[in-house]
Amino acid sequence: MIINKRNAKRPLVIIGKGAAYGNYGKELTEFINSSNLPFLPTPMGKGVVSDFHQNCVGPARSTALSKADVILLIGARLNWILHFGKSPRFDKNVKFFILYRKFKI
Repeated sequence: MIINKRNAKRPLVIIGKGAAYGNYGKELTEFINSSNLPFLPTPMGKGVVSDFHQNCVGPARSTALSKADVILLIGARLNWILHFGKSPRFDKNVKFFILYRKFKI
């Protein structure tokens, strides 16, 4: 696993539209369940993993983004929706791991 609670004090998984287009709901739900990591869907990533999942931090989006020390982006890019990964929205020392694949529609 790329991030876990041993190498990150405040990890966060961000799920984007690439995961939705790739239909990775089952795999990502299993990943979130087994890793017990908090996750945040982007607007287009909503519903890939249920917004009612106990690890969804959507209602605390700003806090989750600003406090995370390691972020795994799955199917998401650091664009304007995610403030380009810049401070002050993100911690100035945050580390990003980006998993993104272009899907044909």
